[in-house]
Parts: sequence; C-alpha cells; structure tokens
Amino acid sequence: MRALALVFLLAAPAGARGYGGARPFEMLFLDAGAAQGALGGAFGAGADDPNILAYNPAGLVTLEAPRAALMHTVHFQDVTREHLALAGPGWGTSLDYLKYGTLQRRTLSNPDGTGLDAFAPYALSAAAGFGVPLTDALSVGAALRHTRESIDGSVGSAFSADAGAQFVLSDDPLVRVGFTLQNAGPKARFGSAKEDLPLNARWGGAVGFGVLGRPVVLLADVNHDETGRMVIQGGATTPFNDRLALRLGYNGRNDAGLGITGGFGIEWGPLSVDYALAPYGPLGMIHQLSLGWNFGRTEVRPVLPQPRTRK
Repeated sequence: MRALALVFLLAAPAGARGYGGARPFEMLFLDAGAAQGALGGAFGAGADDPNILAYNPAGLVTLEAPRAALMHTVHFQDVTREHLALAGPGWGTSLDYLKYGTLQRRTLSNPDGTGLDAFAPYALSAAAGFGVPLTDALSVGAALRHTRESIDGSVGSAFSADAGAQFVLSDDPLVRVGFTLQNAGPKARFGSAKEDLPLNARWGGAVGFGVLGRPVVLLADVNHDETGRMVIQGGATTPFNDRLALRLGYNGRNDAGLGITGGFGIEWGPLSVDYALAPYGPLGMIHQLSLGWNFGRTEVRPVLPQPRTRK
C-alpha cells in the first residue's frame, strides 16, 4: 500500500491526513496541468488556460477560443496520472484518471502476500463547469464534479461542487484576484463508512510587472481547509523569447521536499508543450508533461494574458 500513501503525500499537507493516511479524494488537489505544476499549483487567479476549471471556474471567461490540454504525470512507485481538459469561452470540461500501479495484496497472516493476487487501485474524476462575466472586471463560475476511488474492492464515490469569482483590479499593470470554494458536497460513501470531502477555500492573486524590460507574472494562492489549516502556493513566469516561457514555483503541499517546482512552456502556432519538475526529497522526482491545442489562434499567445470580457 506504499504507493497509495505516497500519492496522498503529494496532495495532503502535513497534519491534514485522515483515513489510511489521507482524507478521501485527495487526488482533487493534484495539479491539472504541467504549467500549473511548475507554478507550484498557484492558479486561483490564472487565466486563458483550459485547466483553470480545476482552480477557479470563473476564469473560464478569460478563454478567447476553444482549447484542449492533455497531461501525463509520472509519480513514484509506478503511479501515473492522465488529465484531459477541454474548454472555451465560458465553459469547460475535464477528465482525470489516477492509476496507483499494480499492488500485491497482503494480509495480517500473510504480510508478504505469498500466493495472493495483485490488485490495481485507481481514482477517476469527471467535471464540467461554466463562467459568466457580471461586469467588465468581475466574473463568477461554478463546476460540478463526480469522483470515484477503487481500492481492492472497496469503492467510494461522491458528487462535489466548486464556486468561484475573479476580479480584475487593474489591466495595466495586471492585478487580478480570485476566490474559490472547492469540493463542497455530501459525505463520500465507502461501503458502510462515510467520509467528509476535502473542503477547501482558495484565495488567489496574480500581478504582472516588468523587470529589465521583460514581463513577469507572479501568482500566489492561500488555501484553507475545513479544519483551518493553511497551505501556501506561489509561482512566477516570464517569457524567455517569443516561443519559450520559464516558470518557477513553490508548493506548500510538498511535505517530502523543499516544495520548489520549475518548468517551461513552448509554443508553436496552436500547439503548446509544457513541462514541470517537482523534487520530493528521497522519494524522487515528479515529471509532468502537457500537450495543448488552441483551436482559435495560430499566433503566439502572451504568458497569462489579460482577461477577456464579453460585451
């Protein structure tokens, strides 16, 4: 079961773990894209990215055209994850699949698992949401999600909802703030047991400015769970040239390492490739690779562009 515990470690801050080392559905806090992973998971005030659905559905308003993104993540202990997002102006959908690899079944009387079958636990999540502009500066959004976990015949599932808002304080220089209430819903059922969902309040901010003539965007999120525990995430991104963006971040959910993250993004017309790397101390590295496609444009987009509002 070590692989399960390691994945829970990726998402749950210290002291926040409940049953079996974590609350149910901690996979909901794993980053949806490599760009977000490189930024430390700070994207509550992000924009113009189909993965914004996982952080703040109000940000769906900022998409200028339909876009798709597919991410593959390699964790440790043969744990892998696939995330698919498809979104357009004001709407978004996603599908998330986390595979814990093949684990050997063990019992108290047979701790080595000799002669016992193996099993393959997994978690699956599907979501859909929308965002609408209330004014030129204020947008709101909501998302509905269904999540299912299966661990050696024990199956848990639950519906949950997110609600968020984004407000643009300034266009030039960029100052944007956001708030999201995540994973609200009834208790998840695991057989005869019921577990609370990992409710989370996310406060986000994004600030753009210039350094030596080069644009830089700083992002920061402060997360509070239902127990009042706080997790801080932050990141910075800057274009190296017209095709390449560099990213650096900090993720407070990383208990095994220093929390430092990094990566880059490359664009060529409508195609984008993003990569993120996160060291987890003695456990090893996490690698994330995303492929994206912009169905509405062929020119290079700016890094985290200004939000678009509908007239």
